[in-house]
Amino acid sequence: MQAKPWLEIALGSNPLDVRAHAALALVSKHLGDKAAQVAHYRKAVELQPRNPMLRAGCAEALLENGQPEDGEREARTGLAISPGHSVCVAALARTIQAQGRGAEAIRLLEESLKSKDDRDLAWILADVYLRAGNYLAGFKAFEIRRRPSLHREQVRDPVLSKPEWHGDALAGRQLLVVHEQGLGDTLQAMGYAWTLAARGQRISAVVPKAMLRFFGAQDFLQHVYGDGEAIPRRAYDCWCFTMSLPLLLGEDGSGPMPRKAYLAAFNDDTMRLHASPSALKVGLCWAGSTDNPEEPLRSISLHRFAPLAEVPRLQLTSCQYGVEPSALPGFIRPPPRAIVDLADTSALISQFDVLISVDTAAAHLAGAMGREVWLLARWFGDWRWGTSGDTTYWYPTMRILRQPRAGDWDSPIARARTMLAQRLAAKQSRSLRA
Repeated sequence: MQAKPWLEIALGSNPLDVRAHAALALVSKHLGDKAAQVAHYRKAVELQPRNPMLRAGCAEALLENGQPEDGEREARTGLAISPGHSVCVAALARTIQAQGRGAEAIRLLEESLKSKDDRDLAWILADVYLRAGNYLAGFKAFEIRRRPSLHREQVRDPVLSKPEWHGDALAGRQLLVVHEQGLGDTLQAMGYAWTLAARGQRISAVVPKAMLRFFGAQDFLQHVYGDGEAIPRRAYDCWCFTMSLPLLLGEDGSGPMPRKAYLAAFNDDTMRLHASPSALKVGLCWAGSTDNPEEPLRSISLHRFAPLAEVPRLQLTSCQYGVEPSALPGFIRPPPRAIVDLADTSALISQFDVLISVDTAAAHLAGAMGREVWLLARWFGDWRWGTSGDTTYWYPTMRILRQPRAGDWDSPIARARTMLAQRLAAKQSRSLRA
């Protein structure tokens, strides 16, 4: 980032500049340098030990660096300095949940919210509920995203002339579901739109333009519109946000999320893979959107996948959007042509024996299509994947390969290598019996 050299110059002139250390901690986070992030926060805390905001920032940095116990101590010190400090409460809740004490984190947040109306703290409570698998409370709390806040972007209502749907009987009314947040969120939430359509309701959708061609081919949707497109009044009677659907349909972990494929691949012969019948076709996706502030924590350098190439008769193919073939190492093949949108991605995924992906839209898409997908999950990552186990309620065909500690991608990739060798041996055994 452009600010880094200027901040380093400032520290060179004055090594005791607290603001420069705090700013460099944030820059280091965005660059994925967790060690530098922790070091700058620790120095800032050393210089201003009674600053609760610095204590909270240091706690979060330690958590992301796989040191939740140390993070808990920093958060508790901040609360001793400033009792009830919201940012320290949030940091404490996250650090103790990361240590397996989810119920304690929930009690802490619920107690704090009794005495204050704090949207940022309520957002953390929603995340803690959802990560713990308490979906009824979590999705109800998640509606806090629609209120204004100092530290988080508000989800604003779309400019539509018809009323919002609040979960009452549709009774023949046409529902328009409107996307929000990321592509993965939309792919997950469309499972509930599919459920409504399967119950005989008429469902249309507004989706990002990168998804328009793909969702336009899904049979359960009546009409599909892109961002900014004019929507005829006759096309809907009421609307709701995609990520409000779990709440409106009463999601509690036992349904109504489909337990089977609910999205179909886009048929495109120009994305046809060519491989030996004996080969195992494996797709790779190693990075998500650079717009996501957590991107440096969830992405993987390409060279780390090299151990997979040691397994014989694998065909490793890039499923990564926006990557030139010249940027790929020799052991990863490019797709038949450039991937331009989600329709192309789905056409590729439908041909893989397995997709190996970081936490990004491709993983959600494979799960929603009922394709086998192995998710490389960072330590204490997104709430959807919980904190333990190798399966997920959201996608029955997904296996979660977790980092055992922050920054350790070698372990889940080594596990993927072993699993691929086992899959290949099983495939060869079936061929011999045939």
